[in-house]
Amino acid sequence: MNKKFVISDLHLGHKNILTYSGSLRGGSTIEEHDKWLIDQWNSVVTKHDLVYVLGDVAMNRKSLSLVKKLRGTKHLVKGNHDIESFDAYKEYFGAIYGIHNYRRIFWMTHAPIHPDSLRGLYNLHGHTHQNIVKLPDGTPDLRYINCCVESSFGIPQDLDVLFDKYIQLLKENKK
Repeated sequence: MNKKFVISDLHLGHKNILTYSGSLRGGSTIEEHDKWLIDQWNSVVTKHDLVYVLGDVAMNRKSLSLVKKLRGTKHLVKGNHDIESFDAYKEYFGAIYGIHNYRRIFWMTHAPIHPDSLRGLYNLHGHTHQNIVKLPDGTPDLRYINCCVESSFGIPQDLDVLFDKYIQLLKENKK
């Protein structure tokens, strides 16, 4: 494997996602959207890369079959819309998790986990689409990193680059 990436909430085949997410996703029909997502993904991911998908891959089994057009080895952290059988996902994903600990630095989940469950780690998550987790005072909670399609315009985020940027951001906010 060369690079490792993360993305969430592809929502392949979900006709209402374009209404919900607006201009943060490509395409004016679900077919155009799905092609746009595949193109965005394949613009950075090679067959040698690993991509963690943090849930809500596809809305039905037919749309799930589009995963075979996405380059790389794929690991799934299941989301609330991932309701097909385990065997259906196993056909397209090398590993399937409910929650995954990545390098003892990040929890990978679909929905953000409760702050008490972080145990000193950070949370790469999806589910919130264009919304970020905030502290009671309204500022972003830097323990949470939104990996949804809307946060990266459909391009999977390089985990090493994300980690470096995140560490820098934390250093700047401690000043």
